[in-house]
Amino acid sequence: MTADRAAHGTSRYFAVDTGLLPGIVDGVLRRRGAAEWAVEQGDFWCSVRPAGHESGEQGWKLHLSATPLSAALVLAVAADVLVEERASFKFAGALDRVALLTGGRADRGGGGKFVTVYPDDPDHFRRLARRLHRATTGLRGPRILSDRPYAADSLVHYRYGVFRGVRVTTNDGESDVRLRRPDGVLEKDRRKAWVTTPPWAPEPFPDEPGRDDTLAAPPAPPASAGASDSGTAGTAASAPARRKAVRLNDRYVVRKAIRHAFKGGVYLATDELTGRQVVVKEARAHVGVRVDGSDLQDTLRHESEMLGRLAPLGFTPAAIDLFAQGGNLFLVQEHVPGRTLRDRLAERPVGGLEEFLSLARQVVDVVDAVHGTGHVLRDLSPNNLMVTPDGRVRLIDVEYLVPDGVPVRRGYTPGYVGPEVSSLTDFDVTAPTRAGDLYSLGAVLLHLAVGVDMLLVPDDRPVGDRTEALIALAVADRAWTKPLLPVLLALCSSRPERRWDLSRVREALADVEREKAVAAPAGSGYAAEPGRPAGAGTVADSGITDEDGERLIADGLAHLLRTRREGGGHLWELSGFGATTDPLNAQYGAAGVLAVVTRAAAARGGVELHRGVAELAEWTRRRLTDPSAGRTADGTVLPGLYFGRSGTAWALLDAARLLGDDDGVEEACALARAVPVDWPNRDVCHGAAGAGMAQLHFWHTTGDPVFRDRAAACAEAVLAAAEDHPAGVIWPIPATFDSSLAGARHYGFAHGIAGIGAFLLAAGLAAEREDFVSAARTAGDTLVALARVEDGRAAWPAGDRAADGPVGQTHWCSGSSGIGAFLIRLWRTSGDVRHRDLAALAAVAVRQAMWASSPAACHGLSGNAEFLLDMSAVLKDSRYRDRARELAACIATRAVLRDGLLVVPDESLEAVTAGYQTGLSGTVGMLLRLRYGGSRLWMPDPPDLHAAAAGRDAVEDRRTPAGRSIPAGRSIPAGRSIPAGPDARVVAGTA
Repeated sequence: MTADRAAHGTSRYFAVDTGLLPGIVDGVLRRRGAAEWAVEQGDFWCSVRPAGHESGEQGWKLHLSATPLSAALVLAVAADVLVEERASFKFAGALDRVALLTGGRADRGGGGKFVTVYPDDPDHFRRLARRLHRATTGLRGPRILSDRPYAADSLVHYRYGVFRGVRVTTNDGESDVRLRRPDGVLEKDRRKAWVTTPPWAPEPFPDEPGRDDTLAAPPAPPASAGASDSGTAGTAASAPARRKAVRLNDRYVVRKAIRHAFKGGVYLATDELTGRQVVVKEARAHVGVRVDGSDLQDTLRHESEMLGRLAPLGFTPAAIDLFAQGGNLFLVQEHVPGRTLRDRLAERPVGGLEEFLSLARQVVDVVDAVHGTGHVLRDLSPNNLMVTPDGRVRLIDVEYLVPDGVPVRRGYTPGYVGPEVSSLTDFDVTAPTRAGDLYSLGAVLLHLAVGVDMLLVPDDRPVGDRTEALIALAVADRAWTKPLLPVLLALCSSRPERRWDLSRVREALADVEREKAVAAPAGSGYAAEPGRPAGAGTVADSGITDEDGERLIADGLAHLLRTRREGGGHLWELSGFGATTDPLNAQYGAAGVLAVVTRAAAARGGVELHRGVAELAEWTRRRLTDPSAGRTADGTVLPGLYFGRSGTAWALLDAARLLGDDDGVEEACALARAVPVDWPNRDVCHGAAGAGMAQLHFWHTTGDPVFRDRAAACAEAVLAAAEDHPAGVIWPIPATFDSSLAGARHYGFAHGIAGIGAFLLAAGLAAEREDFVSAARTAGDTLVALARVEDGRAAWPAGDRAADGPVGQTHWCSGSSGIGAFLIRLWRTSGDVRHRDLAALAAVAVRQAMWASSPAACHGLSGNAEFLLDMSAVLKDSRYRDRARELAACIATRAVLRDGLLVVPDESLEAVTAGYQTGLSGTVGMLLRLRYGGSRLWMPDPPDLHAAAAGRDAVEDRRTPAGRSIPAGRSIPAGRSIPAGPDARVVAGTA
C-alpha cells in the first residue's frame, strides 16, 4: 500500500463545467443545420458523427491538444471545420476531463488528446490536418508524446492507429482493439510515449516532399537514458538503433531516468562542468494548467526559488541551474544519495526506539526549520523525505511550500493531511497554517513507527474517532511504540488547535527516551511466537472480535448482493484495467464473487444467500453463450485460473453442487474440459498451472479420472517447459508470446516458480507421479536459494530482472505470502525443514508488514491472512490462526459505511469494489474461512490438509525451536538445513 497519490491535480478546479463543451458542439451543429448528426455523451468522451456514418477499421487519425482554459475555443473552431467536412470525432466531454488528460499525472501514451478525429480516407486526413492546424494556430495545448505534430507548435497531431479496429480478447484476458496488417494478421496498436508507427503503414503525406515529417514526439528511448521519453530529454533521445546520450543545456548528460510522467521526467545526470551527479527535473509546456493560467512550469520555478531560500538550512538539495530548452523547463539540483523514507521502511522497518528517535528528531527539525522561514510545507510525507546512507534525513520536494497563511488551492498526499483540508470542497481555497504541518508530522511519525498510512475512505462517522482507533491499534502492535501514543494522537488530532507544537513534541520524545520505556527490541532469528515479529505488542492478543468479524461478513455479503447491476459488461461497477477484463473471471469478475457467496451459503445457510448463488450462477451461465467472451481471436478458451475460464468453471461447479443442480454440474465440467491444459504461459493467473489446478479441483470434487489425466498432461507440458536457472529452475513467460508479461521471469505465486511448483506438487500427489513431486522439490529448493533472510524474516525478489519488481514484497502475488504458501505445502511432503523454516520466516515478514498493507487478497492482508491460515492448517498450530485474526483486525480499521453497511475498501483504499483478488469479495472470503474453517479458495488441496487445528500440543515436536534461526544472508545452501531433529519423521501423508 502506498500513499504516493498526491491530491494536487487540477481537474477538480474545472468541475463547475455543466455542459459547456457539449453545448459548443450543439451550437455548431445548429448553426450549420446538421440536425441529423448523432451526439452520444459517455462517461468520459462525447462522440459526434453524421447520421449513418461508420468509421473504418484503422488509418491515420488526428488528435488536437488543448488546456482546460483553451479547450472551449479549440473545440469551437475545430468543430466548425469537422462538421463542415462531415468528419466523425470525439472529445473529452467536460473541462475536468480535459484537466485529467492534460494534468501532470495523465497517461503518457494518451495525455493531451482532447479531440480525436477519424478521417474517411487519406485525402480527407490531409485536408483536415491542414484546416485544423490553420484554425487552431496560436492556441495552447501540451505536446502529445505518442503522435507526430503536424508542424512546430501545432495543436494538431497524428498517428496511425485503430478507428473501430478488430476487437479481440488477448492472451492475458483483456479486451483490446487490434490493427489489421496487410497480410490479415492482427497486431497490437501500441500507444507509447513515443511514436510507434507500424512499418507497413502508408505514408501520411506522400505528395508533400518538402514537408518536414521528422517532427516526431520522442521515439523509443536509449538504454543509457533509462527510457528518457518526455519533452526535450526524450526528443534528444534516440530510437533503439541509435543509442545517443542526451545532453541538456550543453552541460548535463542524462545517465538514467528516475521517474517518467506526462508532466516531464526526473533524470540522474552528470554535470560535465564539475563531474558531479545531479538530478534534473523537467516540466513540459502547457501541462497542469490551472484556473489562473499558471502551469507546472510555474511550479518548477517556485520549487527552484524555495530551494534557494532553504539552502542556508542545509537539509534540502542545492539548486544548481534553471533553464529552458525545446519549450520545456529544467531544474538541476544536487543529487542526494539514499532512499525515500517510504522505500527505506519497506525494505527494513524501524527496529526499536533508538532508531526511531534518531530519524524522528530529524524530521521534527526539518519541519521546525521550514516554519522558521515563515513557510509551511503543506505536503510532508514519507515520499518526499530522503534517508541518506549515513542516516541523515533530507527534504527533497519543496514545490508546495507557501508562506504561512497565504490562500492557495489544496495540495497534499492522501493520508498525510488533516481533515480541515481533506474535507474541503473542490473549489475551496485554504490558508495553510503550521497546524496542518503538525498533522502531517504526526502521520509521518506514525508511518515511521509502524508503517501505516492513515488512508480512510470518508463516511458519516467522525473522522477523529476513526483515526484515533487506527492509531491506537497500530501503536499497540509494537511494544516499544506504546510510549509514543500520546504524541501521535495529539499531532493527528482532528482539531488543529489541539495539536502539540514542536517544542512540546521534542519534550515528549525526550521524556520517552529518558524513561527508556521500550519493550524487548526486535532482533534477528525467529519471533517468540509463529508469524509474529519480535517486540510485537497486544493488538492482537485477541485479534478481530467475533462481533466485528461477523458484521464485516454479513454486511460485505449484503453489499455484494445489493450492488449488482444488470446489462452489458461487468456485474459490478469497475474502472481502469479491471473493466477491460472478462466479466466472468475470478480476478475482477463474477466467478470470484460467486465462489465467495457459495462458500457463505454453505457455511451460514439462509434463503437469501442460496438465492444469491442461484442468481449469480444463472447470470454467469447465460453470459457463457457469448462465443467471443473468454476466448482468444481463434476461439481458444483462455486457461488461466484468475483471468481465464478455469476460475469460472471452478465457481460454477461449486455453486451447482451446493444447489443440487446436476445440469449445472455437467455444464461446469464441460467448460473445464474445454480449457486447454497446454499454454505458452505456464503461470497460475493467466496460464497452464492455473488450468491444471482447476482440473485437480474437478477431480477431487467429481472423482472423474478424466480431470486427473488432464491435470497430469498439463503437468507434463509444464515440466517440459522448465528452464535452468543459476539457483535451480524457472519458467519464463516466452518473450515471443503475445502478452504484457512476455519475457517475465518471476519467482512468486501468481506468475512464477511458487505457483507453478504448487501445481506440480498437487498434480504429483494426485497422479502419484514422482517426477512431478521431484520437480516441485526442485522449485522449492530454488526458492530456498533465492531467499533473502534478514532480521528474522524471509523475503524474495519478484524475479531475476530489475523490471520484475522490487525485493521484499510480502504479498500473495510476488512475495513472501505466496511463496510461503507453496513452501509449507511442500514441507508437508518433503519433510525438508528448510522449506518449513522459510515458510515460518515468510510468516514473520507477512506479520511485520501488516500495517503497511492494503486489505486485498492479491497484494494485501486478505491474501496474507490466508497464508497464515495455511500455516495453521498444515502445522496444526492455532497460533498462526491467531496471527490471521490480527490481520483481520487491521483490515477492520479501514472499513467504511456504505448505505448503513460496514464494508472494506479495495486495494486502492479509496473505493469499494467487488473483485476477489483486489476488492471486497476476497476479504469476505478470508473472513469466512477464519470464522468457519475449511479449505482455501482456488487451491486444489487434499481434504485432510484443512482438518481443524489440533491445538499447540500437537506441534510441539514440529515447530521451529525458539532461538534457532536461519543465518542472515542471501540463501540457505542447497542440500543443507537446520538440524532436523524430530522433523525428519515428517513425510508425505503424516502431517
